[in-house]
Amino acid sequence: MSKKFLALSISMLVLSGTFFGISSASAATAYKTCSPAKAKTSIGGLSYTCSKNPAKASKKLVWVSKPCIVANKNYKSAKSMTKANSATTAAALNAATRSITANERQLAMAQKNVDTWTKNMRSYPANPTAAEAKQIALVQEGIDRNKERVLGAQAAIDSLQAQVDTAKAEESKNAGGLATIKTSLKKACK
Repeated sequence: MSKKFLALSISMLVLSGTFFGISSASAATAYKTCSPAKAKTSIGGLSYTCSKNPAKASKKLVWVSKPCIVANKNYKSAKSMTKANSATTAAALNAATRSITANERQLAMAQKNVDTWTKNMRSYPANPTAAEAKQIALVQEGIDRNKERVLGAQAAIDSLQAQVDTAKAEESKNAGGLATIKTSLKKACK
């Protein structure tokens, strides 16, 4: 009788283990509590892993789908690239802003020279002496050079401002792209 009882006990134990295995596998529900971490299962034909849902603030372990995990990797990669691009863009914007400021100072100084020297030209007589004519020619050369500096500085400012505008537009585009990827992460990780 003890052999029959032992055989029956072993059979019951094997059957109960089988039933428990089946019931725990069938109990797996997408984005519901699970354990242990990194356990794997299949729900509705999709692979799921027991981990924290990257789209939620909760630290609970839940069954997370493979598309969610892939979307999270893509988001992290895009976030890293956006951060690197933002740092590069910020450095370029700072350099361009400093150059714009320097060119604005140069433009203001050159324009002041043009205005002052043009005003001084009015004080020369209508019929200058040879020495005065030579002085007038030198002043006119100075005015012409400063007018060229004004034009050059303004062209540089315009070019730099266009670069700043382009960089800001790209920065905005990158932020929008990252937001789109984050939205797809939330959709993938319901």
